Amino acid sequence: MSLKAFKIVRILIAMFIGVIVSVSVTTANMYLALSAIIIGIIIMILAKRRVKDVMVDEMMKTIAYKAASIAYSTSVVVLALLSLILVFTNLDDQNTFNYRLGIVFSYIVLFSMAVYSFAHYFYRKKYGTDEE
Repeated sequence: MSLKAFKIVRILIAMFIGVIVSVSVTTANMYLALSAIIIGIIIMILAKRRVKDVMVDEMMKTIAYKAASIAYSTSVVVLALLSLILVFTNLDDQNTFNYRLGIVFSYIVLFSMAVYSFAHYFYRKKYGTDEE
C-alpha cells in the first residue's frame, strides 16, 4: 500500500469512527462506541503495517518534537495560571465549583509534569546522554 492510499484509508476510518460514535451517543449505547473505536484501531494497525513507503523522516520527528514541546509548555503554564486564579479568587468559599475546578487543574498540571519528568529521565537513560 502506498502512503497516499494509507492517508485515504486513515480518513475513511476516522469518518467511520465519527459516524458510529455519533450514532452511539444519540442512542446512548456506550458499547457500540467502544467497539467502533477498537475496530478502527485494529484496522489502522493493519493498514499501517502494509505501507511500503517511508512514513517519517528526521525532519518530521524534529517538527513533532518541537510542536509537542511547545504544546506541553503552553498548556502547563496556562493551566497552572488558571488554577491559581480559580483557587485564590475563591478562598473564602471553598465549596464553589470554581475552587474545585482550580484544584483539579492544579492536579492535572502536577500529573503532566510528573509524566514529562519520568519520560525525560527514561529516555535520557535509554539513549545514554551525559546531561545532568
